[in-house]
Amino acid sequence: MIHLALVDDHTVTRKGIRSIIELHPGIKVILEASNGKELLEKLATGKQPDIIILDINMPQMNGYQAIEELQLHYPKVKVIAFSFIDEEDAVMNMIYAGACGYISKNADPSTLADAVITAHKKGFYLSELVKKEYFRKYTSDKKRPGFHGKEYLSPKELQFLKLAATNLNYKEIAVIMEVRPKTVENYRDNLFMKLDIKNRAALTLYGLKNGLIDIFDL
Repeated sequence: MIHLALVDDHTVTRKGIRSIIELHPGIKVILEASNGKELLEKLATGKQPDIIILDINMPQMNGYQAIEELQLHYPKVKVIAFSFIDEEDAVMNMIYAGACGYISKNADPSTLADAVITAHKKGFYLSELVKKEYFRKYTSDKKRPGFHGKEYLSPKELQFLKLAATNLNYKEIAVIMEVRPKTVENYRDNLFMKLDIKNRAALTLYGLKNGLIDIFDL
């Protein structure tokens, strides 16, 4: 059972998402909040979800502020940003801050459960719209932090990056690379530090932007 939290300042939106997503027998919403401040207050009582669907634009404490606190106090909880795709830099900034993925409010509601399950199993979720639109939009952006180019990656790091963009877990990646799981974790940590990246989703975006991953293979 995946325990989920919904954070959005519109009650109707939260209730609508809940009614749709709980149709899946493997997902249970255990917490709702109208902003980041209320979310943190509820988390402090002991309720800790596996995944949080977090709106970006909210009063009192928005998504950017909330994810900073979540990364500090609840780093194991995965966060999926939730907003409109046309908000400038919203997706990229949330992923850089620590979100494991993004769901557009324009998305088909039937994709919500898939997004949650994918993020829980794979460690990140990037919709087809995000992969295509943001790959196109940021290809020419040379100033964004962390995107330094191919020459910084060793062959093993490059192999790990490509495998990390699949639905394989780290133990399965270790088998394919013929190394120990701890070595795979070292590749991951080295890339995070080298590229100034915090999570698997941002690593996948790095690969897409630099032409290291074929978008149609994801």
